[in-house]
Amino acid sequence: MIGRVKTLLGLAAREDDVAPDPQNELRLAAACILVEASLIDGHVDQRETSALTALLAAHFELGEAEVIILVEQATKIANDAVDWNRFTRVLKSEFDAEERIAMMEMLWQVVLADGELHAYEDSLVRRIAGLLHVEDHDRAAARRRAQARL
Repeated sequence: MIGRVKTLLGLAAREDDVAPDPQNELRLAAACILVEASLIDGHVDQRETSALTALLAAHFELGEAEVIILVEQATKIANDAVDWNRFTRVLKSEFDAEERIAMMEMLWQVVLADGELHAYEDSLVRRIAGLLHVEDHDRAAARRRAQARL
């Protein structure tokens, strides 16, 4: 089980790799949280999917093929995930406070993309903010910026 999770997260050693790519781990952790946000209300909305792929591509400077692969990997992992600690731990260790707030803004953009804020989506955003140690006022400001972009 642990080996499977490491493989999905890109942490397992492969013959052609000396060490796991921390940047890939970071991208995958962010993608998993954004994918979970798009799925948590029980239906997949194309606007949310489009938002998360565009956000990942822009934030991590990924090409179309790279972002498609990343989202596919993240979807598989998110479907099996029981908690978000492993993802937020990566984000906390790799992102500074400003980048964690930017992550919250991306999260808001995904959950608000369909024009509705489901209670499960709001709860997820609050829990992720807590796990990332993002203050309430920063979370609220990130929401306002996300709404302004829609």
